[in-house]
Amino acid sequence: MKRYSTRLRILRPIIHGLLIVGVFYLIYKIRLFTDLIPGIQLQIPPINYNETMGYAIIAAIAFIAIGIIKELYELNKPIQNYFQTFTKVWIYWIITITFIAYFWQWFVFIFWISRFIIVVWAFVTFFIVFFFDQVWNYMESRRHRESGNKILIVGSDTLESYKAIEKIKSGFSFQTEYVSINELWDTDLNKYFIVVAVGSFPKKDLQNMFEKIRYSHTRFYHISEGFFLEDVVYAPENIDNIIALEYKHSTLDGRSIVLKRIFDFIAALFFIIILSPFLLLLAILIKIDSPGPAIYKSKRVGKYGKLFTFLKFRSMYTHLSTGYGGKEADELYKKLIESDANVREGVLPKIQNDPRVTRIGKFIRKTSLDELPQLFCILRWSMSLIWPRPHLPNEVKKYESRQKRLFSIKPWITGYAQVFGRDGLDFEEEAKLDLYYIQNWNIFLDFYIVFATLGVVFKWK
Repeated sequence: MKRYSTRLRILRPIIHGLLIVGVFYLIYKIRLFTDLIPGIQLQIPPINYNETMGYAIIAAIAFIAIGIIKELYELNKPIQNYFQTFTKVWIYWIITITFIAYFWQWFVFIFWISRFIIVVWAFVTFFIVFFFDQVWNYMESRRHRESGNKILIVGSDTLESYKAIEKIKSGFSFQTEYVSINELWDTDLNKYFIVVAVGSFPKKDLQNMFEKIRYSHTRFYHISEGFFLEDVVYAPENIDNIIALEYKHSTLDGRSIVLKRIFDFIAALFFIIILSPFLLLLAILIKIDSPGPAIYKSKRVGKYGKLFTFLKFRSMYTHLSTGYGGKEADELYKKLIESDANVREGVLPKIQNDPRVTRIGKFIRKTSLDELPQLFCILRWSMSLIWPRPHLPNEVKKYESRQKRLFSIKPWITGYAQVFGRDGLDFEEEAKLDLYYIQNWNIFLDFYIVFATLGVVFKWK
């Protein structure tokens, strides 16, 4: 395996939360003893179990939230300076839970939270969670050493000092290999877990290096000064006190992908439940309008150029639809593309007054209701709620090199280009907008596109 197991790393914050609550429960039980000091009976104020454990759960969630913010839970890359990061999270957590315990009393916690429990619990939690993470990190590093994960260091001919290379080697626990720029082009970069370019390179060579690993899980770092690459996102990374730039094709990485998947899953499930009667009605109307299946299936090109099953409500007559109607349907489609009915040149044709479209098909296409079955593709993780639209394999063959960067993420029903132009844009303009979205993603942009899409749909003419 070249990458960390994201599923395993997602378990770590969950286990942290369980450990924190478990330690709190143990300290709570100990506090109930009145003879902790031999011969002295301690006066214990009332301790409410429900409030105490509720506080523990809130505190556990706070620890995980602070850990996410402070990058304690990296999902697919090594954690640098772990002890410093963990200690910062713990200190911020102590401040947070103290604030909660003090300022929430009386109106949230009627019975006071025991100061003894908080103090002892906080320090015991530090050692328990830290010990667990040490074991976890050891097991993880051992598993990745056994799996053959390696780091490749690419040195330029103009490199003045090899101190940076030595620091990189000591900064990671993985096996390290070294090549010069002249040996690079015969090297398969995709087989490495991390590639680090050290020194000054011609911009063209650096761009080619990144293009070779753009669609893989290999992480790419550059340690130098001077210039920047095109169509990439830059993230500074501290590697053993050396600042490196990590080049990524998108801000969608690690925690962002998890956040987006949660957003996609909840939104898709919500729309399916709400729209289920309407989906059933549309399926019945399509079946009544013309013979054939209500759902149209085809193979589309998705993330990393892999094919997946694409679902839509059928909007064409079955015997005239490509993929269903056979050779005659394929020939008709070819004639339509070559005729004056094709009003859009380039990769994606658009047939005006398409004779293959049914009566109900014209309505669901104009309102984009034919896209709704793709909600089920989201639940299968083959698509996403918002990202560039998927295209047919024969259309993808016409892509230029830059446009193939759309394959770096999953496709779906709507996106930046659909909001700003729908079918009125040519493919080049559509690709530019989608590439902008890939490089500038954030969760608020997704919310904007969702609401903007609804506005576009309800304004159909």
